[in-house]
Amino acid sequence: MRTTSIYLLGSGIKGALHLTVETAQALRACRRVFVLHADDGVLDAVREHCPEVEDLAPLYDGQSVRDDVYRQISQRLVDAALEDAPVAFLVHGHPLFLVSATEYTLELAEQHGLRVSVLPAVSSFDTLLCDLQIDYGYGVQIFDTTTLLKAGWSPNPQVPLLLFQLASTLNRAVIDRDPDRQALRPLIDLLAPLYGADHRVQVVWSSAHVLEASSITEVALSELATADLELWRRPTLYVPAKD
Repeated sequence: MRTTSIYLLGSGIKGALHLTVETAQALRACRRVFVLHADDGVLDAVREHCPEVEDLAPLYDGQSVRDDVYRQISQRLVDAALEDAPVAFLVHGHPLFLVSATEYTLELAEQHGLRVSVLPAVSSFDTLLCDLQIDYGYGVQIFDTTTLLKAGWSPNPQVPLLLFQLASTLNRAVIDRDPDRQALRPLIDLLAPLYGADHRVQVVWSSAHVLEASSITEVALSELATADLELWRRPTLYVPAKD
């Protein structure tokens, strides 16, 4: 059986508090760890387990398309694993929940015959369970907002709906400023005929830091493009089922 060359890991949502024992064990086994995370506290926590840590944030410098950055990350991981395995890639949240760089790494690693181990972590889906105090186990729809719009899918208004990545709706560019809320107009146009323009929805941001509380902003569906939603925080849209 091949040994692991690349570990794909997640820090969880609330800083280093969500690092699992299993993740810490994998970090200690690695030669190098590549981290894509905005919290310096997470970087410091990772260094406690593996001293060779590289912050990947500078890869965004001078880049205009996010996907180009994700491809660079996957190439860097595979190159490092071929040179001196095992290595790890650690991201905010769960490594396989809307992380394109992870998907590309899995594809590229397979081409090079490298074994990849993906470990579970706390995702924003998990924290939303707590923030909204709703048990999704009885039924929920989940979509990436841009994928939903581009595919032209119509959600079932009788089933609760979660829409992730509002901040990057129909936008492939590197996001370095507060996103324009007008980008949500196509989403309103899609959902309003199904739910009604006055349908109440909730924009939810799960706390990512120890001393911050999560926030929930309730607005009418028609107000999504005009309300002060702090899209720079990368919130999620919860659309309750239609009565």
